[in-house]
Amino acid sequence: MAQHDSGYKLLFSHPRMVEELLRGFVHEPWVESLDFSTLEPADASFTSADLRQRHGDCVWRLRWRGEDQDWVYVYLLLEFQSTPDPYMPVRLLGYVALLLADLVREKVATRSQGLPTVLSIVLYNGKRPWVAPLDLASLFRSVPPGMERYLPQLSYLLIDENRLRPEELVQPGNRVSAMFRMETAGPADLPDLTAELAALLPRDRDPELREHFTAWLRHLLRRMQPGVIIPQISDLEESAMLEETLTEWLDGVRREWRRAGREEGQIEGMRRVLLQQLAQRFGTLPLEVGRRVRAITSERKLRSLAKRILVAGSLAEMGLGGEGRTSPSGKR
Repeated sequence: MAQHDSGYKLLFSHPRMVEELLRGFVHEPWVESLDFSTLEPADASFTSADLRQRHGDCVWRLRWRGEDQDWVYVYLLLEFQSTPDPYMPVRLLGYVALLLADLVREKVATRSQGLPTVLSIVLYNGKRPWVAPLDLASLFRSVPPGMERYLPQLSYLLIDENRLRPEELVQPGNRVSAMFRMETAGPADLPDLTAELAALLPRDRDPELREHFTAWLRHLLRRMQPGVIIPQISDLEESAMLEETLTEWLDGVRREWRRAGREEGQIEGMRRVLLQQLAQRFGTLPLEVGRRVRAITSERKLRSLAKRILVAGSLAEMGLGGEGRTSPSGKR
């Protein structure tokens, strides 16, 4: 099930973030033909209640450059789910059809002008690779030759944060890129990355966007470390407080180890707490990971793994199997 993050929605309510997303992550030559000075949210009157209740999504529009000033609509679908949706093209077909029908009803699109282009983008930050098809045609059963032209068509652009290339994660001046680096980093990297992000958001230029990034950072910390008390960070430059939070978190793990050790035996208690922390950090654990942890008999090995939870980007980087994830530096 999708889990829409209100902090994320706030960030992509700003035209600069949408522009930097398109410029930095849509690798098509026609992007340079877009007139970003015309970028604006689609008027609420253009969308029906069915679309407006999609609280996790954003609909923007902008014009092409030059004499032909037709609108281009960007349907931005924000997906926070652990399992990719194999029928995403079907979902998007419904949303795009609603959008176009609304534009026709409101006479924004006319018979003489034709329908505007709609670019569908799915932002995905799940840990599992997105293996769902990117086009609707591949979902249909085989049909007799000549019948293909009657099948509906739709393709969408997927931005899978956890599998971006190193050069996409490090784009100087691009705040969306900086945000993705933080999303895919380990907790111990957050203070430095937050300081870099703060430098891209001067207080005197766009205080509202800076405020929304601060709210998003609090959401990010809660997702990364469920159960950890998050400090009341009121501004990005208070990132030093993150280091204190991480230290307190590790101290709490040690206290839990000691308590569990007294109740269950030192090694068994450490194994249980380590599995809990791994699940909080990386989500549902494969059965093989549980077997590997339960087979560890060394207290030193268990303590070493607990420390690495703070900096590892994946179970593979922990040495426990699972799919690896590219770190902010581009190393595996």
